[in-house]
Amino acid sequence: MGRLENKTEFFYTESGLVAVDSPVKLQILNLLREDSRSFDEIVKYTAKAKSTISVHLNNLRTTELVEEMVDPADRRRKIYSLTSHYMGCSQKPVHEHYNSLLQKVARNGKKDRFSFMESVYHALRFGFEAYGIDNVPIVKKIGCDIGVHLSSAFESETLEGLLEEIGYFLESGGNGRLSMLKTEPLSLLIEDPFKAESMPVIGKPFCALSEGLIEGILCGKLGREFRVREKECYGTGHGHCIFEITVP
Repeated sequence: MGRLENKTEFFYTESGLVAVDSPVKLQILNLLREDSRSFDEIVKYTAKAKSTISVHLNNLRTTELVEEMVDPADRRRKIYSLTSHYMGCSQKPVHEHYNSLLQKVARNGKKDRFSFMESVYHALRFGFEAYGIDNVPIVKKIGCDIGVHLSSAFESETLEGLLEEIGYFLESGGNGRLSMLKTEPLSLLIEDPFKAESMPVIGKPFCALSEGLIEGILCGKLGREFRVREKECYGTGHGHCIFEITVP
């Protein structure tokens, strides 16, 4: 049985943003975020009556969050897939990191414009957290959108060459030094002295925008899916960021 969620989650559809707070609906949506599922699989996962799941699925279809398809291997069987994008959720407000960054913004305000703007970006990220919103998914999605549109400016048609280009691009933009760390799984290491000075240790990765940017460039240029996930970060107390790259 899947864990019941006691929060509000936000999903983007062609018609706009949809907020979902029903624990059972969130069970279904979070299951479908992993992969398409049959009606019976959803019933088993939620441990709810078939009639209850049927009502919830019909509502999710009406709000354009999921779609229903006939299983080509068995036309009596229905398959459900997510047709929306997960964008974030409500959470308990956390003010500590936000207040710390506001103080850094004040200190950097008249010293260095780059440091000031970088601190402002960090403050925006933690400002959402301070006011009870986890915006990591939408920040990564925006980074991915930027990466896809930027990918045409890159020349290499191979994964290794493209990663090298991304490294040069990030270095020229002042985002640290990037190098390939290992190949199984494929991982990238970024060292950024500024982040080491400006980032609070929060116990979790922070660089969702960079995750999305790298992922978008890879997907857009090579025409296939990649997943980029930050495994270590200045936010977790490490002196670098490590991004793991996988092919779904």
